[in-house]
Amino acid sequence: MLERQHNVKSPEKVLHIDTYGITSVWNGKVPRFRWDPSKYQLLFGVVNEHHHWFLVVIYPSQNKTLLLDPLGETAAKLKRCQDASRALMRRKGIHVSRWKCDTVPHPHQPDSTSCGVFAIVFAEKILYNQPVTFPASPKDVSDLWWQIATTLLRDSDDLTNLCLHCGEASVDGSPEEQLTWISCDACGRWFHHDCVGQPKMEEPFKCTAC
Repeated sequence: MLERQHNVKSPEKVLHIDTYGITSVWNGKVPRFRWDPSKYQLLFGVVNEHHHWFLVVIYPSQNKTLLLDPLGETAAKLKRCQDASRALMRRKGIHVSRWKCDTVPHPHQPDSTSCGVFAIVFAEKILYNQPVTFPASPKDVSDLWWQIATTLLRDSDDLTNLCLHCGEASVDGSPEEQLTWISCDACGRWFHHDCVGQPKMEEPFKCTAC
């Protein structure tokens, strides 16, 4: 989503490397990516290591990588980031002499669970060319969770005509107009009456999630 929004507005394009790909690079296994890094201002991806998330940003034309870890960056981790990004760029035909890896000042996570949120906000700040600073108290982190969730829901595909149980508009080939639908009284989401066990229509209904 961040990649798409940036590339629509800016002539300098960026590329998001999915977590599987960038984590493979981090672990020394370079997948056969089909893109040319020289065509992008930067490449970015969120690594998952031992259930911890952190951001890697590669600048092919500047011979550098940024590592932003919500727990902080050690010298050993910066060196590993440098080696991994150099290996990727060398594989893609980019000159890697004097390649460096650095970081920038940023907040640290206040708990053991919000690293993913921090990695996303780090990426957002980098793409908008803003200082990587933001309030990071537990209350602030909770607000960030909600902001990200709201953005995902707002910008995702329209699911209003799909049953939230089976994910389909119809069941077993039944025409849409012949289906009976029921709405959860708590969350307002719609389901095929058959998919949720045919509860009595005249009684209050709550979906499994609620």
